[in-house]
Amino acid sequence: MQFWLRLMLALLLLSLVSYQAFIVPLPEGYKAVVAHFGNPDRILEKSGAHFKWPWPIDNCYFFDCRNRIYNTRFTQTLTRDKKAVILLTYIVWNIKNPLVFLQSVGTVANAEDKIEGLVSSSKNNVLGNYDLANLVSTDPEQLKLAEIEGKILEAVAGRARESFGAEISSVGIKRLAYPENNVKAIFSQMRAERGQYAAKYRAEGRMQASIILSETDLEIAKINAEAIKTSAEIKGQADREATEIYAEAHKKGREFYKFNRSLEVLEKMVNENAVFILRSDQPPFNVLSETTGNEQ
Repeated sequence: MQFWLRLMLALLLLSLVSYQAFIVPLPEGYKAVVAHFGNPDRILEKSGAHFKWPWPIDNCYFFDCRNRIYNTRFTQTLTRDKKAVILLTYIVWNIKNPLVFLQSVGTVANAEDKIEGLVSSSKNNVLGNYDLANLVSTDPEQLKLAEIEGKILEAVAGRARESFGAEISSVGIKRLAYPENNVKAIFSQMRAERGQYAAKYRAEGRMQASIILSETDLEIAKINAEAIKTSAEIKGQADREATEIYAEAHKKGREFYKFNRSLEVLEKMVNENAVFILRSDQPPFNVLSETTGNEQ
């Protein structure tokens, strides 16, 4: 019984040792380079178990090929308009060709140093073709940050793939700062730009106000002209109707009309303080004597 137990344990241990010696378990997202007698022989890319010869015949180098995000150090550069800026850049990359990566850089730390050097150099070259306003501006039409990042990526992606076996999928400017001696000049420039926009908006406002006032004055003139026209029409209509009424009254009662008109004239000419010495037998005062005579 002990013999069989020992035999099973020995076979189990032998199986474990054989598995570790002859099988390469490759996790998801990883790649491996198998070196045969020190020379790279093949690349393992598919996850799962792969056969290999035991060490020292074969040796395996594993690489995590998932995306990595690396933040570069702050670096100072000059724009086309000679403004110094300090930039912090992020890089999204992964190991594309593990064999080239192993032969050229070997480790992730070395690869990130190399990639940072490429990005810093390309960043200086690209920003030399753009002004500061293309990085920081309140005018959306002047901002070209996405274009700048795209050109930096275009400049470094091919070289990183060929030289280091690394695939750079994205390069972006994460933070921007200014040297202390440039801050005042930059703020002055920004204030001047805002002043230009303010002056433009004020001029447009004054022009719009002038147009509105002109339209208002024209409308008022039209309304006044229409009111005067309507008033004249109403007055003319009233005068015509009054004339017709007077004519009709004169036609129906000529003597009464003359009497009434004489009274109206007297009312306008005579008040309580007026003294007149006139003949009473002449119009329109003859009405008084005629009235008195009639009453007697």
